[in-house]
Amino acid sequence: MREDHKATCAALAAIAMLALCGCTMVRRGPSVMVDALLKQSDPALVQAGTPAYLLLLDALVESKPDKPDYLLAASDANTAYAAAFLSQVELERARIMYAKARDYGLKVLCRNRQFQQVADRPFAEFETAVPSFGKRDVPALYSTATAWLGWIINSPNSMEATSQLSKALALMGRVLELNPGYQHGGAEMFFGIYYAVQPRGAGQDLEKSRQHFLRAIEFGGPDYLLCRVAYAEFYARYAFDAELFEEVLRDVLAHEGGSPGVRLMNAVAKQRANALLDDMEDLF
Repeated sequence: MREDHKATCAALAAIAMLALCGCTMVRRGPSVMVDALLKQSDPALVQAGTPAYLLLLDALVESKPDKPDYLLAASDANTAYAAAFLSQVELERARIMYAKARDYGLKVLCRNRQFQQVADRPFAEFETAVPSFGKRDVPALYSTATAWLGWIINSPNSMEATSQLSKALALMGRVLELNPGYQHGGAEMFFGIYYAVQPRGAGQDLEKSRQHFLRAIEFGGPDYLLCRVAYAEFYARYAFDAELFEEVLRDVLAHEGGSPGVRLMNAVAKQRANALLDDMEDLF
C-alpha cells in the first residue's frame, strides 16, 4: 500500500470507527447490554465483557440472516470491538472482524436492487448507484463505510484493499450529503480528518478540514469529546498550531459531566488526549 493511502486509511479508521462505538448499536437490535456498556467509564472492563455480546449478535444473524436490524447491530459491534481493541495489535483478527462487519453492511445495502447490480463492479460503475440511497439508508451506509475502512487499513500489503478505498469514501460521502449530523457528526469528522492528512499539493485542504471539524463539534455538542480530540490531533497538528492543539486537549481533560450514554467514549477520548499531550514535543 502506498504510504499516503496507508496514512489516510489509518487516520480515518482510528477516528471514524471509534466514533461508531458511541451509540449506533443502541438504536438497533438488542440494546440493554449496549446501554450498560456505554455507561461504563472503564474501557478495559468493556473489552472483557463485549465478546459474549458479539457471539450473541452473530447467533441472531445466523438465525435470521435477512433481518436488517440484526445485520447492522452485528456489523457495528464487530467494527467497534476491532477498532477499539484489535487494530494495529492483532491485525489478522481485526481484519477478519472488519470483513465480517463490512459484509453484514453490504448485505443490507444490497437490498437496493440498483446497488446490488454494481456492488462488486469497478468504481466507475459502483458510484452510479450511490445516489440511489436515501436518508433511511444512512445507518447502513455509515456502518458499511467504517467497516470497509477498517478492513483496508488492516490489509496493509493488499493492492486489492487499496483499490477499494474510493468505494468506502463514496459511501461516507453519501452520508454527508444525506445526514451530516448522524452519529454526532461522524461523517463531518471523517472528512475533517481526510482533508487534513492528504499530502500537501495532492489533496490536503486545511480550511476544508477546519470547517468539517467545526461542524462535527457543533453536531456533537459540548459533552461529546471525541471530535474535539480529533480536531486537535489532525487539524491542529497538520496546521502546526501547537497553541490550539494544547488548548483543545486540556479543555477535554478538564471536562466533567455529560450524559451517561457518552461516558465510555469520553473515557477513550481522555485517554487519547493524555497520550497526545505526552507526545506533543515529538509532534511539533
